[in-house]
Amino acid sequence: MENITFEVLQTRLLALVNTRIQNGEFTERGLARIMGISQSQIHNLLKGARKLHTNLADRFLIKFGISALVLLREGELDKELAARRGFDSELLMKKPARPSRLVAPGREEWAS
Repeated sequence: MENITFEVLQTRLLALVNTRIQNGEFTERGLARIMGISQSQIHNLLKGARKLHTNLADRFLIKFGISALVLLREGELDKELAARRGFDSELLMKKPARPSRLVAPGREEWAS
């Protein structure tokens, strides 16, 4: 499985937009009008000549009524959650430093 980066998610979002255009749900011109950008911007985004900025990516997600989680493939979310749980459990296993004994009021010696 590939690492999930913003670039990967952007590529998947553009593929989703392109699929919806290919399926006839939208035309480039119609989608551009809805999104408030030019048809040439949509075309150049889909062809990779322009970079997809986060604010436009968010607008696509809102327009399509989907979450960024939809862009994940089967098993990717489970893998990330399992990795996070492992990381969290490692942190829980570490004991925080605490005073080993009081030397004077308000002054402690810290255990290492």
